[in-house]
Formats: sequence, C-alpha cells, structure tokens
Amino acid sequence: MSKRLTAFAAGAALLATAACGGHGGGGTTPPTSTLAPYTGSPALAAFAWGREQLQGAALVGPASMAHMQVTTMLKQQNATGLLQYAQEASDPKSPLYRHFLTPQQIGRQFGATQQDYQKTADYFVSQGLTVAGWPQRLILSVAGSQSAMERAFGTKFGLYEKNGFRFVAPMSAPHFSEVLPVAAVSNLVALNTMHTYLISAPPRANAGDNIGYSPQQLRNAFDFTGAYSKGYDGSGIHVGIIGTGPINVSRTNLCADKDLAALRGLYKNVNAATVCEKDVTPSGVAAGLVVSAIPTAAPATPNPNGTPAPKPGQSPTSMFPYSGSFQTPPPVTDPNCTGSLPSCNPEDGEAQLDTQQAALLAPGASVDFYLAYNADDCYVFFPNNCTPAPVSTPKNSNYGYPQIGIVEADAEIQQAIADDTADVVSISYGGGETQNVGGAYNSAGVGYQPEEFAALAAEGVAVFVSSGDNGTAECLGGTAGYIAEVCVSWPSGDKDVTSVGGVNLPLNEFGQISANITAWGNTNGGFAEPGTHQGGSGSGGGTSTIFTAPPWQASAIGATMREQPDVAMLGDPLTGVTIYQNAGFTSQSAFDIGGTSVSAPQMAAMWALVLQACKATPACGSGPSAHPYRLGNAAPLLYGIYKQAQSGQPAPAALPYPSVFYDVVYGENAINNPAGGTATPVPGQKAMTGYDEVTGVGTPFAGHLIQAVTGQTVP
Repeated sequence: MSKRLTAFAAGAALLATAACGGHGGGGTTPPTSTLAPYTGSPALAAFAWGREQLQGAALVGPASMAHMQVTTMLKQQNATGLLQYAQEASDPKSPLYRHFLTPQQIGRQFGATQQDYQKTADYFVSQGLTVAGWPQRLILSVAGSQSAMERAFGTKFGLYEKNGFRFVAPMSAPHFSEVLPVAAVSNLVALNTMHTYLISAPPRANAGDNIGYSPQQLRNAFDFTGAYSKGYDGSGIHVGIIGTGPINVSRTNLCADKDLAALRGLYKNVNAATVCEKDVTPSGVAAGLVVSAIPTAAPATPNPNGTPAPKPGQSPTSMFPYSGSFQTPPPVTDPNCTGSLPSCNPEDGEAQLDTQQAALLAPGASVDFYLAYNADDCYVFFPNNCTPAPVSTPKNSNYGYPQIGIVEADAEIQQAIADDTADVVSISYGGGETQNVGGAYNSAGVGYQPEEFAALAAEGVAVFVSSGDNGTAECLGGTAGYIAEVCVSWPSGDKDVTSVGGVNLPLNEFGQISANITAWGNTNGGFAEPGTHQGGSGSGGGTSTIFTAPPWQASAIGATMREQPDVAMLGDPLTGVTIYQNAGFTSQSAFDIGGTSVSAPQMAAMWALVLQACKATPACGSGPSAHPYRLGNAAPLLYGIYKQAQSGQPAPAALPYPSVFYDVVYGENAINNPAGGTATPVPGQKAMTGYDEVTGVGTPFAGHLIQAVTGQTVP
C-alpha cells in the first residue's frame, strides 16, 4: 500500500442553524450565557440533547418560534447488534451475507420495544405535540408549537449567537416530567451544519444553451453506453434521492418533472427515468402507534371518533392516527403565482441536479425523490442568505431562504427505510464530522444517524454519499462561515455508505476522455467561486477522528480509522454538467454545475445498472431475501476488486481492478482558503497509485463494473 498523509486534527466550530438568524446588529457583543442546570431527578434528564453544541454561544434573548420539530431516538433493544448485522449482511465472507431484513424485522430484533415506543409517543401527545413513527422503531418525529415543546422538555428556548449566526436552543437543561426510554434528542439545539455539495461555474465559451457536459457525453465517458448495449439501463431498479427541494412538480402530479422535461428537450429528448416526488408523511399506524395532535387548549369539538381530546398534561385515552409530522406540505411550484422567487418556487438546484443525473444515466430506473418540509426552517448557513431576525419578531423563522429538506433529512431516510422500495440511495449533502458530535452521534460515533444507515444496509440498500467540496477542510468556522477547520465530511464517513469524491474529467465533444483524469482541488486548476464559502473547493477526503475503519476497508488498505472517499466521479465544476431549473418561470435556465453533488447520483445511477444485471444473472440474482438482487453496501465489493490487485490473487470475477477503475494518480485536493480561515492554502491529500484520500480506489466504468461484480460480459 502506498504511503498516505496523516489525518489533521479536526476543529469544532458550529455555525449553521436550523432556525433563522444572522449577524447581530450594531456590532455589539451579546453577553455570554451560562446554561442553567437541571437539579431534579437524574433519571428524568438521562438523555443526550446536544449540550456540546452550545459551547461558546451567547444568549441573545428569548426565542419566538411558531413551530418546532425534533428527532427523538429511543433506547434500542440491540443498537450494537444492528450496526454489526449491517456489516455482516454486506460482507461476502459472512454467513449472513445478503440475508437482508424488512423494516418490521429491524424493529422487532433491534429497535425500541413496541411498549417503549408507544409510551414515549403518548407522553409527547399528552403535552400537546404531534408524533409520527416508523415500523423500524428507531426514532420518533415530534413536532408542534414552542410552548408545547417547552412543556414537554421542562425548559424555555432562547435565541443564541455564535460567530455571527443565530440559532434556537434550550435556556436550561431539558428533562421530562416522567422517566422515558429516550436515549437522545436532536434539534433541541437547532444547529444544522449540513449543507449541499454543489457549486455553480461560469458558462463555457461558445457553448450556447448546452453549457455543461451533455447526458450523451457522460454516458460515453463512464461507459454507460456499453451497459445500455446489453440492455442494462436500470430497468426494474428504484433509486431514492434524499434531498432538498422541491422539484418542479405540481401537487396534482408528483411525477411530472418540468425541469427534467426541459433538460431532455435541450438534448433531442434524450431518454430518462421517471422522477416522482415522495412527500414524507410518516404514519403512526405504520409503526403500530396510536397518536394524535393535541392543541394547547382543550378543544370545544370532539375528535373524529366522538370522544373529547384530553387537555395538555393528561394521559390521552382515545386518540386518532396522525399522518404527518411536518407543519405544511411543500410549496406549490406554480409559475402563475404572484409572489417572488424562491417563495413561489423554492428550487435550490440540488434537487434538480440529483434527480436529473440519476434519471439521465439510469434511464430505465424509477427515481423517487424523498422530501420532508417544515416552513419554519430557514437557510442561514451564510449571512448573505438570511436577514437577521429581531428577537422581538413574533415569528423569526420566515427570514431568508427556506431550508427545505436537509433539517428533516432523518425523516426522509426513515421513510425510505420504512418503504423498503429504494434499492439504491443517493445523498448529496453533509457537514463537518466533528461539528455533528452531540447531534447525530456522540464522540464514540454512536447515535441515531449511524443506526439509520445500518438499517438501510441491513435491508440491502446501497447508499452513495458526496464526500464534500472543501478538500480536507469540511468543518467550517471563522466570523463569516468560511472554511477554517480541517476535518472530513459526515455522513459520507459512515461505515455503511459508499463515499463518493470528485475528479476533473476532461472530455471532447464525443464524450471521449481527452486528457488525464485528475484529482479535483483548486490549487491545481479547480474552480474557486468568489464571494461564498466556496472560495476554495476540492474533492472532500481524509481520515476520520471518530469512526474506526470497517473491516472491508481495513483489510484492503490497512486503515485503522475510516478513510474517505471510496470512489470518485465527476466533481470539478470546470468540467461540470448541465442542469435545468425553474422551467416555466421567467427565471428558467440551463446552467453549468459541479461538486460532489454530481458525483453521488452518478455513482448511484451506475449501481442501479449493476443491480439490474445482477437480477438478470442467476448466480447473482438469487439472494436469500425478499429483494434477491440487492447486494447491500457497495463499498465492500469495490474494495474487494481493488484488494485482489494488491494481493496478486486472481480477480474475483472476469475483470481485474485496472480494467474496472481508472486509477487517478495526478492532482490533489488542497484548496485556497479565503480570508477568515486558518491557512492559505489548506493542505490536501495527493492522488497516487492505488487508494488515496482524494479519489478512493478510482473512477469506475459501468460496463466493466457490471462484469466484475456479476460476471455478465459487457462490451
């Protein structure tokens, strides 16, 4: 194995928020706040809630939110067992390989007990909150007014400020009024470090409307065309997109994507998969719950079943099912509306990029776009995107751009687990690994998000996640939210996903590779977008300081801690792709875009073709589960192909590693850090022979990957 650079220490600056906020006015410094401790029964406060994320923050004043939503993780029957089962089910050497589970089996074997799940739901309902759950019984989604949330958690919420950004958090340690089987609660501290991994780039000279690479060029470059020639186009496979959005559909037809149709029109109506938006409305009934929305005052009218609803604080005795945990459905994408963008059509580009890449590269597949929505979320990741909200404002969350989807991504993932329909999942967002400690997981890497990905792997679902666009510096800091701290991205570093980095992909007009594929980093020619956090950009990569290396990576490259990425597809915006946005609106346009947000759906589309080929191959498509063609997490198979080349042993299938992957050996992901950061440039990792922390094991080609995994010969 080639020698690789050591990991850098990761910082812990916390900037992005789920509530709305911005720079404080007048240049004054808010007084530092001391969190009031809870002095009651320890049993009532024995759950993690994100205290670590309040370090260094100052209280500005009381919060005033119309609607709040939190994720409650219950104590599991066997959380460690679920994490282990996920690894075994994706390990070709394990007797449990491809013995995939249903969401109901996950709930019975590993999740919370039905009794604990119901008890916790009943408590929140009795406090005037709405609750929704899923059959895998990992988390409950709890939503409602600020007053009801304060009553449920025995605390008041304040508006805090840190590094010029504002967010909502408890003013004293939260606790319940009775002992509950709750392990952790996320979003009580409304910090959200997640952001999308897409970067716009200037149009190419003399390119006309078709300003980025066309679908035809990409199909040729990655040898999708070779797979198509054998009939492998993703038919019969479902690709799930966990995303932001919404896509450009009406509420009456969630499968008529106007943007995708417009992009197809640019390229002579090139064929594409059907894309459908799946609005997340988690049902308590599906999880065996009986839950209800209880208003803050006893209603004069009875429930639909004819019995009065209980007052807050009372135990509910007769409740009706609640069919959704979010305040409102997504906004209607209607070009005839009278408001201004994005309130009329809050497309964010990410949704369009993810769905269009998946649909165009796997044209026979079905693409399901999972979307949850809460109108009180606001995109405040950088100060120019959100107007500061005065503390006195009754509803301070409608300032700035709506943050659609990312804050509710866990509900989207839970819905995908419960549906058990998606065979492949693509995720194109992330945040600094150390900045998620106290929220998604603790310092030992244990929490509800690792369990979510373990559940997907236990179902046999392959998950591909963008590795990030900031080189080795995925943690963010500084007074303006610029790149400042060196760390890897989450969730691309999870053990049950495949991390996808980005490369510079030079193509001629026919889609032929015209020069060396190189690692993407702006110190070696990559694009640096001025005026935003992308002052430096490059393929995310590096070594985790929290998560140990899974067995399939440890045995292949000798890693002790989880390294990423695992593979790489197109990422550099200078060699970006064309997407279409706002079709039917006056602002409709096609434009050039890049980032590892491109890479993840491209790899998901390629894996959809692999699964279709597996289904058509008796030796591959006869697994012992309800979805016999699923292969689980793709990474163990990718590293298996790589490992045989390192060991000199015969290839596990018809083709060896050098034929399946383009081994990227030039370039690095060092980036030019803008003002406010800690170094210029930020040191990076170099591409080299074999595995590296910029491009993983390399860039795969569809036809040969199918042959290596399934044994099907593809020209």
